[in-house]
Amino acid sequence: MPINEIDSTATGERQIVDLADRGMDTLVALGRYRYLRAHSPLPSRCHDSLLVLLLPIWAVFTFEVDRVAHQVSPGQALRVPAGRTYRTGSTAQQRGELAWLIVRAGRPESRDPVDQATALLSAPSGPSVWAASDRVPAGLQRAFEVLIEEPSWINNALAHHILSAAVLELSASLCEAGKPQTWTHRDIARILEWIEDHLAEPIDAADLATMSGLSTSHFYQVFRATTGTSPKDYLLRRKTDRAREWLAAEPGVSITSVAYAFGFSSSQHFARVFRRYQHEAPSSIRAQKEISAGRTDTLSRPDRAQISRSSAGPASPHPGGLP
Repeated sequence: MPINEIDSTATGERQIVDLADRGMDTLVALGRYRYLRAHSPLPSRCHDSLLVLLLPIWAVFTFEVDRVAHQVSPGQALRVPAGRTYRTGSTAQQRGELAWLIVRAGRPESRDPVDQATALLSAPSGPSVWAASDRVPAGLQRAFEVLIEEPSWINNALAHHILSAAVLELSASLCEAGKPQTWTHRDIARILEWIEDHLAEPIDAADLATMSGLSTSHFYQVFRATTGTSPKDYLLRRKTDRAREWLAAEPGVSITSVAYAFGFSSSQHFARVFRRYQHEAPSSIRAQKEISAGRTDTLSRPDRAQISRSSAGPASPHPGGLP
């Protein structure tokens, strides 16, 4: 895609509004998507004079900016300054809901407050990810509601006012952020570390709540606030992420073995879940690596600890568990 060209493709899951067409010079485009299944990876993009602001609404997202991975959760914002290349990496665009605002990078010497705010947000220094006020995603949602109404000068002016306020809110919170905000509830942080050590085992959300020491309702509330999703969704995403790594590193391993190793009851069930989160079949990952191996012949078996740092996992189906 050429520099500065914006993907304006709209679908039933993806909406985008051309703000420039509405007479907003500084504000260029407003978009959002809600994907219930993983989609193809976002290809590399770069805008030499545009700033991209990304805000997750539901689920945790990972973006690469100039080849540096950034994880961003609900309650946070990610900025991509002008001239930076960004993409979702080699993996699929995750299930979840995301909003974004594309604006022209401003000039610090400008007397216009929104111009000054976009200049600050485009600065090369400072955190890429930071805590954002919940008023910002609410404002973007309100702007969408106004913009989908019958076009008129008053609706355009109201949307411009709402979005300008969102930009000012983001610049104010960036000023307060000395570093990316990665706050995690201490009990949930402990649970997340335990999950990484036990992905090869059946894991039940109720057991996680008990281990956390929190009440079940409070556990679910804090878990979602920290990770942006439910325990079940988080577990299945992490299992399929690890399974993808294993299949890519060792194409000779059978899909059934991988399915059982991660606690799935059958290879068929594993394949359905894998496709939902990774946007392709497990066999596709293995086939891609086999083609690459034919050229390089440099494959090596991954350390089992990469799958589960404390357990080698079973060789037969697990009863129970989330999968």
